[in-house]
This record gives sequence, structure tokens and C-alpha cells, in this order.
Amino acid sequence: MHHISVAAPPTHPMVTIAIDEHRGRTYAKAELRWGGAQLAGMGIAYRHPADAFTGDAGRKLATARALSDVADELRRFSRPRAGEPSP
Repeated sequence: MHHISVAAPPTHPMVTIAIDEHRGRTYAKAELRWGGAQLAGMGIAYRHPADAFTGDAGRKLATARALSDVADELRRFSRPRAGEPSP
């Protein structure tokens, strides 16, 4: 499993990405820590044997999907809850 971390002071967001390849699939997990919140997203890429992709295309695609999942979670997390004023 590959790990990529972007270190930042505790008051700034920190993203950790873990990538694993297993049985022809590439899995990526992205975790966002910001203040007291921790959000996670998953991404999966599958390479069909007929695909011409080579190298790290699966890792890039799975990572992009995991980050997109985290962005969706962040949007949901940031929405005002019932009874709370909007920003």
C-alpha cells in the first residue's frame, strides 16, 4: 500500500491518501482532517484487460475518485443543519 501525506499545522487541513492494488483493482482512501472533523472517501479503479492504460493510470483514477468522494462529504458536512443560520 502506498501512502502520500501532506503535512500541515493543526489549524490547517491535512489530507492522507492510501492506495492499494489487489486482484486487478486499485483502491484509494482519502482522509481529510480539519479542526475536529475527519472525513473519508473511497475510490476504486478497474483495468479491463483490453484497456490500453499503462503505468499508474489506475492509481490516479482511484485517487481522483476518493478525493471527489471527500469533496462530496465536505459539502454535506458544511451545509447548515435545521435551525442553524446559513453563512
